[in-house]
Amino acid sequence: MIVQNNVVLPNLGFGMEEGRVVGWLKSVGDSVRKGEPLVEIEGDKTTVELEALTDGVLDEILVPADTVVAVGSVLAKISPSGKKSQAAPASESPVPVALPAVEKSLDEPLQASPVARRLAQDHGVDLNSVAGSGRGGRITREDVEAAVHGQQNGTGKVLAAPAVRKLARDEGLDLASLAGSGPQGRITRADVEDALAAPAPEPVAPVVAAAPVAPEPVVTAPDASAAEPVYAGERTEVSLSQMRKAIARRLAQSMQDSPHFYVTGELDFTDALKVLPKEIGINNLLLYLTVKALQSVPELNATFEEGQLYHYPHVNLAMAVALPNGLITPVLHGADDFSLSGLASRARDLVKRARDGRLKPEEMQGGSFTISNLGIVKQIDQFTAIINPPQVGILAIGAVKERPVVVNGGLHIRTTAHLSLSADHRIVDGLLSARFIEAFDTHLQAFNG
Repeated sequence: MIVQNNVVLPNLGFGMEEGRVVGWLKSVGDSVRKGEPLVEIEGDKTTVELEALTDGVLDEILVPADTVVAVGSVLAKISPSGKKSQAAPASESPVPVALPAVEKSLDEPLQASPVARRLAQDHGVDLNSVAGSGRGGRITREDVEAAVHGQQNGTGKVLAAPAVRKLARDEGLDLASLAGSGPQGRITRADVEDALAAPAPEPVAPVVAAAPVAPEPVVTAPDASAAEPVYAGERTEVSLSQMRKAIARRLAQSMQDSPHFYVTGELDFTDALKVLPKEIGINNLLLYLTVKALQSVPELNATFEEGQLYHYPHVNLAMAVALPNGLITPVLHGADDFSLSGLASRARDLVKRARDGRLKPEEMQGGSFTISNLGIVKQIDQFTAIINPPQVGILAIGAVKERPVVVNGGLHIRTTAHLSLSADHRIVDGLLSARFIEAFDTHLQAFNG
């Protein structure tokens, strides 16, 4: 038997549920090598090239280009080099088929996608009672939704694939208003497209009794030259990008779920800048000092997920990087293992590839703390940032510039910056937040290049 390796759609960021296959970089029958780009994937906030995890031959492509599928879906199969499996080719439009329930052995590992497991947990569905319609009996999200629908006894649960739900959501269409043509009343993409293509019904004017017509008064027309221009109603509709929609969802969730607590301090960078190597730059110094502060106050190097707090032995520092259509936060994994120059080199490479759209999936996830720097805009003295969930803190840094400062009773011109820490008050107390700013300043004043 030929063993195949599955190419699976990964999670490209916290909260991602589905992604779009932009295009395949390899064809069926092509040889692939481990680490070689295989397919281009568009997530909520970025587009990445998914690399092969093994050497071999691209045996099957299960998801064609321009298709939206759920996280955890199998996109393709790779067979060992020089060998070809005898699997039957997939049909162009595979339709999930409900299989009869089978009794599962307690010794047999349960095969279910991550999304299906999460959905089953949310709705209290026993996966052992669900028949899987995926390959090899794997339980899919659709299988769990069908089980939920059966439990609710016709209470109106809408059944639709993730791609169909996304299409309806983007077009502002209520799926509950449609009659599904698929199995068990499932709403298909064709159902949504037919509804979008249907002409809007003509409004029916109400029948009212004719009122007696009064003679119109004679009005003298005003001077046309004195007419004021009318601006009411002048506006342009702008479609939100998928990245902007994802940012809106996540930040709204963060502000709703995490009670934010803010502390701000003004720190003196004058002496540090005198010894900072010119090739390093102030932005990389800020990254370095943030890592040092997190090592001194490790309670902020943490995430809070589903009621569980996690601390991290290494600093996985996420950096806010502005793009033309939104913001992404690539992650410097193990930032505490690098010197200042090493950290600067890694950061420059990560930012460049983020702006070029060449990040790897693992470089978009796993952050334990975020830094947001608006110092490039000299007019921004200070600001507060919204926490990037599931992290418990984010540091916002304003412009580093000369300001009047009182030192030992005298007025001096010093180079300072305002640092504002936003912390999740469920996890982090005010004094601990203040200790972080204090630790940052301690490392700043001790910096000797």
